[in-house]
Amino acid sequence: MAKRDDLIAAARAAAASARDSAKQEAQSARYDAEQERIRLKHPPPLYVDLGEESGDAVADTTEELDAVQAGFRQRAKDEGKRFMLATDSEYWCCICFQTRDQKEAFLTALKILQYGDKYLDGQAVANELGVTLPKADIAYNTGEKSVDKKWLEFIPKT
Repeated sequence: MAKRDDLIAAARAAAASARDSAKQEAQSARYDAEQERIRLKHPPPLYVDLGEESGDAVADTTEELDAVQAGFRQRAKDEGKRFMLATDSEYWCCICFQTRDQKEAFLTALKILQYGDKYLDGQAVANELGVTLPKADIAYNTGEKSVDKKWLEFIPKT
């Protein structure tokens, strides 16, 4: 009878662990989808607007070069701000444990393991824990590697 009870308890524990794991995977997928929605909502800025061509080659070229130069100046200005934010060392914290099991038990208990086990998005964790953070609308490089379509017209067609 004790062996049967042990088997039932082990099966229940395995089922609970599988449920918790599936729940965390679903939460992680929802988090990833939310991050993608945010990235799409805040696309990278367009630094150059070449406008319509007038047919006057000299005027169009002058206008395009002015637009490109203005784009470079604005991008440099924005990069300066981004650099200051990226190199500020006071926006993160570290919590250390004695073992990996302790760390994972801590993250699991707080229900934040789905956000990672080393580097976690502080906004997501704060939201999960019900903490209200001060507003900060910071545009990050979204990692978008596609070429701006406006620049394609400068590539020679061969």
